[in-house]
Amino acid sequence: MLDYESMKSNPLAFVKRRTITSAYIDSTGRMGIAQTALMIQDNITGNFGEMDCDNFLINKLGAYWVLTRSRFHFYKRPFWREKVHTVSFPASNALVRANENTAIVTPEGEFLITANQEACCLDLKTHRPVKLTTLPFPREGFPAPVFTDSFEKFTIDDSEYKEVFKEKVYSQNIDMSHHMNNIEYIKLALNVLSVAEIEEREPLDLEVHYMGESREGELLTVLHAREGSVSYMKILNGSGRAVFEMKLSFR
Repeated sequence: MLDYESMKSNPLAFVKRRTITSAYIDSTGRMGIAQTALMIQDNITGNFGEMDCDNFLINKLGAYWVLTRSRFHFYKRPFWREKVHTVSFPASNALVRANENTAIVTPEGEFLITANQEACCLDLKTHRPVKLTTLPFPREGFPAPVFTDSFEKFTIDDSEYKEVFKEKVYSQNIDMSHHMNNIEYIKLALNVLSVAEIEEREPLDLEVHYMGESREGELLTVLHAREGSVSYMKILNGSGRAVFEMKLSFR
């Protein structure tokens, strides 16, 4: 359970009441996997905005935020029209990496989905990491984390992956950083699964690694591997370099 009311008074926490609208559901009527990542990303950007360190402000300092890794745990997916509360807050601040926790809970505080996102800032010109101490990002006073699982290194062998399809990066895949948006990678990777597979199984854990950037016009190759109830997805750019990988396990 999460004490949602107490989080409202914490200056580092961004809390928002939301409704599960049609924009956030999949064919089951429940909150979709990619849509979950979208809502959490919305909440995180809201949190960064309130802390005066979102990309619009950081760009003026010659840097920009990128997500490097994200991990999600699904307790129970809410249905269309359900009311939920979302809470996002920084959970740590290392030299060049920050961790941002998010919880989606019922109005009573029951956990529905929790997540941790790892982010770093890059220099706009050199694309080299920027020390967070040079930016207006909090250094202490973090709330207790709601997500404590560590990120994994995917150990499945490259030979297990099979190409499923290729997809070109179009203008509507591009975000304000002029490369492919994080959620677009997740949506593209999920396309290796059929509607039936998504409807018949409930997600348990999702982990994604952002390993590079893709720009308008690039041709991406989407690969898939299975290991029991776990699906691994990988996306390669036109040079054959991996720019994204994902692990999705089902109940």
